[in-house]
Amino acid sequence: MNKTKLLAALPLVLMIAPQALAQDSSPGVGDTAYVAGEYRVYDGAGQPASIDDIMAAMGDHQVVFIGEAHDDPTGHMLEAELLRRAFETYGSPGANGGSPRPVALSLEFFQHDVQLVLDEYLADLITEKAFRTDSRPWPRYETDYRPLIEFSKQNGLSVIAANAPRRYTTRVTMHGRESLNDLSPEALSYIAPLPYGQPSEAYRDQWIQVISEVMEEEGMKCGVPVEELAAEEGEEVVARAPVGSHGNMGNQLSSQVLWDATMAWWISRYLEEQPDALILHMVGGFHVERGTGTPEHLEAYRPGTSRMIVVLQPVEDIDTFEPAPAGEWGDFVIQTDESRTLEKIECRQFLAEREAGETQE
Repeated sequence: MNKTKLLAALPLVLMIAPQALAQDSSPGVGDTAYVAGEYRVYDGAGQPASIDDIMAAMGDHQVVFIGEAHDDPTGHMLEAELLRRAFETYGSPGANGGSPRPVALSLEFFQHDVQLVLDEYLADLITEKAFRTDSRPWPRYETDYRPLIEFSKQNGLSVIAANAPRRYTTRVTMHGRESLNDLSPEALSYIAPLPYGQPSEAYRDQWIQVISEVMEEEGMKCGVPVEELAAEEGEEVVARAPVGSHGNMGNQLSSQVLWDATMAWWISRYLEEQPDALILHMVGGFHVERGTGTPEHLEAYRPGTSRMIVVLQPVEDIDTFEPAPAGEWGDFVIQTDESRTLEKIECRQFLAEREAGETQE
């Protein structure tokens, strides 16, 4: 797992012929361009599959969890494609054998206290400028998430602002989960009911593994030790804390779980009103990989909800399947070209500039 995916997964800590479906980066576009690369589709066991296979499997489920790497343009292109195909297959007039289902989009990338703003925009009651000002969209909204919102708006799809407000997850990080008891009833209405669930043992193990890798990476920039970079710049080298010395580890995990539980809660509430719906929930991969996190909380809130998991996984070699450390990533894995992620693009630029500087010296 690369550093970008680790950091993107943990924003609270710092914060059948696959080749037929491949997409190349646009010819003539410079290395700095944020464009989609190639991908390959596999089932959870690592056997070649296709987008058509994913579409066919969706029909048996109520919720499709789609786990992304936040800085991956290929993954974002695929999310838009999966939403479009899901609506055409199951939700549009005449689809699904003449019995269309409500298709809804659920997003980690909007906090639930802006649900009204989101609904107003989807209903064309406010301008896009007002929507973007008041809804606090994630960075790179224009390239990454706007296509999803605009497709939903054009086709009358509901969109669930599924996440907990960051101010409350931050409160848990700082003061623990019990500190939420001090919030007002209105504040509590935006998050999962208290007390929200505890992390499973498997989820906790994944957390420990990931956070350890993140802390190991903290002393590096694009493979170069930060101490070495500081020395090159003539800066004072500050010793970094040893791995495992970070404080509030338990609170950080509880904060992460609040995200999971809140997203599961709002998905479950939508299904109570629309039990025949097909919900595509798009979220950072860590929240859903291997069936832990949000899927576990959804089962607690609405036992028996049928669900499947699609993981968008940036890798060095898309033609060689990379299995999960334990179990399976999900029902399907779409391996994308890691070289097209923002981290890799920025590192190539950084290393080229560093090499150029050394050459000049």
